[in-house]
Amino acid sequence: MATILESVGDYLVTNSLGTLGTNIFLGTLPETPDACVAVYENSGSSPMFTMGAGGIRIDYPMLQIIARAEREDYPTARDKAESIRVLLAQVLEQTISGVHIMRIEPMGSVNLLGVDNKYRPLVSVNFRCLVRM
Repeated sequence: MATILESVGDYLVTNSLGTLGTNIFLGTLPETPDACVAVYENSGSSPMFTMGAGGIRIDYPMLQIIARAEREDYPTARDKAESIRVLLAQVLEQTISGVHIMRIEPMGSVNLLGVDNKYRPLVSVNFRCLVRM
């Protein structure tokens, strides 16, 4: 079964926001290309258990998206992060790459992280996911 990381990566590709391994990366932000997106998993909230059935029923993983643009091009990085924020906020009761995602909730608005050593802007947006197990 795919992970939330893989399913969100696939969803971004399906919605024409890039190509995995070319300008969308899972768990890493490589040195090139300049303009790209990285999707990271973060520790979320404790999972939900139910009486009787045993085991985790709903998990709450967190995701962070980091968008980077070319040198000193903050508007492009911000626009990419906002496009992803709007797209993922629309996910409701969908199975994506075998993962049943009940909802993806943005945890605020787009956030400027600063620039890297090549003056490329880094912009992030964080999400809480509700995943049915």
